[in-house]
Amino acid sequence: MSVEFIGMIGTQPASEIHPPRGATIDVDYVRRFSQAHERAGFDRILIGYFSNGADGFIVASYAAFVTQRLGLMLAHRPGFIAPTLAARKLATLDHFSGGRLAVHIISGGDDTYQNRDGDFLAHDERYARADEYVEVLRRIWTADKPVDHQGRYYAFRRAFSDVKPVQKPYPPIYFGGSSDAAIAIAGKHADVYALWGEPLAEAAKTNARVRAAATLHGRGVRFSLSMRPILAPSEDEAWSRARRIIETVRETGGHAMLGAPSKTP
Repeated sequence: MSVEFIGMIGTQPASEIHPPRGATIDVDYVRRFSQAHERAGFDRILIGYFSNGADGFIVASYAAFVTQRLGLMLAHRPGFIAPTLAARKLATLDHFSGGRLAVHIISGGDDTYQNRDGDFLAHDERYARADEYVEVLRRIWTADKPVDHQGRYYAFRRAFSDVKPVQKPYPPIYFGGSSDAAIAIAGKHADVYALWGEPLAEAAKTNARVRAAATLHGRGVRFSLSMRPILAPSEDEAWSRARRIIETVRETGGHAMLGAPSKTP
């Protein structure tokens, strides 16, 4: 079983316990952050999606430009651009990155963030839309002639892309979410299912649910576990530092950032 190590980048220094500082987009910071991951041997970096932040497609393009080997995982929310356009944009980025792209489909779990970009669908409807959206992506990426589509959320005629992904049949698709709706779609579409760091027993239950859902479609799936390593010279010091971090997060409310260093078996 192979293991990949996935990090993340942002456009300015920030974390759950450190408020953002400096320019919102610090180009040199993005370069140094990306190259640090490559030098450290990471396999891939996550470029998050934010309803008030930098455009991930452009950040990912720049990260690809300043690295040679490092893979990219671009977080992408369905519903804000047409899936036919997204398919062409993602395929184009796969070319300019030399086939290093993966896409992390974020259906959206917080109404406040969704509303900021004009999305007012309820939770389960967002997942239903994501299901149709990814289906369209896969059709456009693999079609050898124009295709028509008439669905619940999208409709088009004779859609086609001359640009096909470098990776065949298409870049890896990551997907997350623990609701029944999310698990069903992960089983249908996900190449890699992403879950947060949680007790091993709970992670095992979630993995079993995803595997069962994938089996219904004759598919297999890999798993990505996101976690925050806490480093110190000894275990006692690491736990002490962890407790201080927890208190800081409680006091400040945390400065949430989409994406954590993760390990994908």
